Amino acid sequence: TKLSSQLDPEDWRDVVRAYQRVCTDVIQRYDGHIAQLLGDGLLIDYGFPQAHEDDAQRAVRAGLGMLAAMGDLNKGLQHEKSIQLALRLGIHTGLVVIGEMGGAGRQEQLALGEVPNLAARLQGLAASNTVVISEVSYHLIQGYFTCESLGEHTLRGVAAPLTVYRVLRES
Repeated sequence: TKLSSQLDPEDWRDVVRAYQRVCTDVIQRYDGHIAQLLGDGLLIDYGFPQAHEDDAQRAVRAGLGMLAAMGDLNKGLQHEKSIQLALRLGIHTGLVVIGEMGGAGRQEQLALGEVPNLAARLQGLAASNTVVISEVSYHLIQGYFTCESLGEHTLRGVAAPLTVYRVLRES
């Protein structure tokens, strides 16, 4: 939001397109599905339309991969526009229902349920350039990644506090 107010709208569009292109390359490498492009935000599904036994690991690898790829993009942006982008990523694992939503000529395949909402809340807890995951996701990726507990957090719309983890690196 801050950068969008500092840049000419056409320059901002170019920056967002470059960011989306970099992220898309990483997401596709791990067989993720871009459910929505939300301005400068992305909603990504793993396990749809193709499920894998290691979808939670794929999501975390993609998150770490996007952070790494942003380093290269930021070098160019710093040189060309004197700006830096930062990512905040939230990952939660669970069951969803995916179906067509919308009407009047615009329909999207959206995942409905608690998972995308919790992922968005977790993203809100993440510091710049970090990946934050739920305890459910942590148990699925444990042993493959080094994580640190961020303790319990109360999330808006969620009845019980959740233990949250920051992913540090692949182990």
